Amino acid sequence: MPKTERLYYTDCHLREFEAHVVSVEPEARGFRLYLDRTAFYPESGGQPGDRGTLSGIPVLDVIEREEAIAHVVERRPEGVEIVGRIDWGRRFDHMQQHTGQHLLSAAFEKLGNYRTVSFHLGADTSTIDLDSDRLGHRQIEEAEDLANQVVFEDREVRIYFKSAEEAGRLDLRKASSREGELRLVEIPDFDLSACGGTHVARTGAVGLVLVRRFERMKGVTRVEFLCGNRALKAARSDFALLTESARLFSGALENVPALISKQAEELRAARRAREKLIKRIAEYEARELWSAAPEKNGWKIVRQVFPAEDHDEAKMLAHALARLPTAVAFIGVKGKSAALFFAQSASGASDMGSILKQTVAQVGGKGGGARDFAQGGGLDEARLEEALALAESLLP
Repeated sequence: MPKTERLYYTDCHLREFEAHVVSVEPEARGFRLYLDRTAFYPESGGQPGDRGTLSGIPVLDVIEREEAIAHVVERRPEGVEIVGRIDWGRRFDHMQQHTGQHLLSAAFEKLGNYRTVSFHLGADTSTIDLDSDRLGHRQIEEAEDLANQVVFEDREVRIYFKSAEEAGRLDLRKASSREGELRLVEIPDFDLSACGGTHVARTGAVGLVLVRRFERMKGVTRVEFLCGNRALKAARSDFALLTESARLFSGALENVPALISKQAEELRAARRAREKLIKRIAEYEARELWSAAPEKNGWKIVRQVFPAEDHDEAKMLAHALARLPTAVAFIGVKGKSAALFFAQSASGASDMGSILKQTVAQVGGKGGGARDFAQGGGLDEARLEEALALAESLLP
């Protein structure tokens, strides 16, 4: 396949170009067009490919095949002379993110010798993986500050070419294994990298480098970030969420964290109070059920089915019954995945774990437990009564 002249190599801001179709291949989505020259960037090096049109036909994908670039389109254009137009919004967004990545990676390396081992430019966010899992908030913020300092200084972003031998003698941030001529991207006195991607002409066009979150994994730290218009949209969205939160709390923006903390503590206290109340109610209900329950071989047998919304209360009731003398409880709870709670007074004559396993083996579901308490779930609620009757039949 003939080599494609890559116009974006020397002019990342080129939005429209003329070219000659040199080859057409059929493919599943339509056709692959090979041109003598193109401004379309193919997906490579962690950066997605460009989109746009060729003589008005939408470009679905841009694929690199060695030294040639294929443009995937639904239909082939008429004639062999075409006009290409780049989706500039997408291209400029990718330029902001990629140059921002160079700045952030260089900042991490300068401040702590943390090297970037991978880069991914996603549809919504971008990430770099650093070769250490020991970074914390301080290191992240320092690198973010340094990267933005260079953005605000609006330094030139230079692109030029050197042979691999010449480039090998330069202070590249990351050594390149490529041979032949290398494309170098330089931010003076800050970063020099071999890179085939598209970049802004000056660092000021990056707008802002904003780290959103980071995650420490085995051997690496993944840093998620946004640049330029993505950072603006995120800040606007964050402010809208914070403003709405402040409105719901009837407080000032700066007080939202404290208000959330206060409400969370109040909610925890309410939950604790509710659990205590449910436990007391369960104890009263357990005594009533125990008193009315029939006896079998000197044991009070309680069989009861509860609605799905009473799941937690039913479990507490089973425990409460087990605290009464000579009690056996077979409790079922309805729901898409019905539940079972089997319990008996301490040192009872039966083995609740064994009875539950035998029960679910017959009616479906799964579960297990100890001698005095067992629980299961996953059975059809229509078989709850059958399950409880079967469990009672298994008592000695």
